[in-house]
Amino acid sequence: MKTLARLTALSALAALAACAEPAAESTPTAVTETTVKLEPVVAAEQPWGLAFLPDGGLLFTEKAGGLKFLAAGAAAASPVAGLPPALTDDQAGYLGLALAPDFAASRMVYASLSSGTPADNATLVVRGRLSEDHTKLEGIEEIFRGDARDTTYHYGSRLAFANDGTLFVTIGDGYKYKDQAQDPKTTHGKVIRINPDGSIPADNPFADGAAGNPAVWSYGHRNLQGLYYDTASGTLWETEHGPKGGDELNIITKGANYGWPKVTYGVDYDGTIISDKTEGEGFTDPQIFWVPSIAPSGLTMLTSDVYPGWKGDLFVGGMNGPSGLVLVRVDIEAGKVIGKEDLLRDANYSYRDVVQGPDGYLYVATKDFDGIFKLVPQE
Repeated sequence: MKTLARLTALSALAALAACAEPAAESTPTAVTETTVKLEPVVAAEQPWGLAFLPDGGLLFTEKAGGLKFLAAGAAAASPVAGLPPALTDDQAGYLGLALAPDFAASRMVYASLSSGTPADNATLVVRGRLSEDHTKLEGIEEIFRGDARDTTYHYGSRLAFANDGTLFVTIGDGYKYKDQAQDPKTTHGKVIRINPDGSIPADNPFADGAAGNPAVWSYGHRNLQGLYYDTASGTLWETEHGPKGGDELNIITKGANYGWPKVTYGVDYDGTIISDKTEGEGFTDPQIFWVPSIAPSGLTMLTSDVYPGWKGDLFVGGMNGPSGLVLVRVDIEAGKVIGKEDLLRDANYSYRDVVQGPDGYLYVATKDFDGIFKLVPQE
């Protein structure tokens, strides 16, 4: 059963300007008796996005290798042709992945990738129909392209469908364009919302284009690499990288401003102050912030009973930083965060994505060249 060991509250946050250090975070530690180990599924080179087919097959992207397919029970993956060429420098590459809600009938697959050259590129979202033999995406269409930038960092690129059939896409701030995260007229540092064909939903907050880009749903984000839509509650959860400290777990709502870089719990990589404020009027506070950073990537909710005491909790991949190289279980009760627990620290992997398979088990993709693994409960 789920238990919660609450830590003594940390002292009040010191002023960032005074100490040039990130604020310490104080989310209580959650502890359960459930333990897991990693069971190898398939080799993969820098896997990025995972999407299970209804029959147990797995589609996944590799940062430089494109789209791959693993049949249920198979030992090796095979390439899936059809995606357009991607820019693969630095953080650029083949990135997020999602299946259409009606995939069983339509076989439509959605993918994001970095498109262009180092001097002129953008986050691109495309869709295509997966062939019956799983060897190619047919009829590829470009449905959305973010604003151009001349950097190869901070693409965001997670995809999630809502109950109404609209598609949410995260777009990073492009690193050097951080100030534009506060401008709803750009797509830098945004969650966007589009229809499956790329058209704009009429109820988007800036749908008329007068005060913002019609595709923008929320703004004030940095590098958003986790996105999960809870179909039971209609809640959209998101994680994003802070700078040095200040990674966040957020609940995303229509038209909200999440503050970056006007407010942050982190400092710049050289220790200089980005903002001396961690909150402010008009900014939506995170549900959790991490100091030190974990570089969160991948986000899902467990809806099965496979792991005792974990049903309904969120799982976040940690990729880097002094507190990274963990899979974080976020303890959720009645839609609220009540604690968190670091898992798999001894495995010493960076976790790029985490999803639940049709069998109810959690699967993780590591950031580098280790592969894709299944989380198996230990007795």
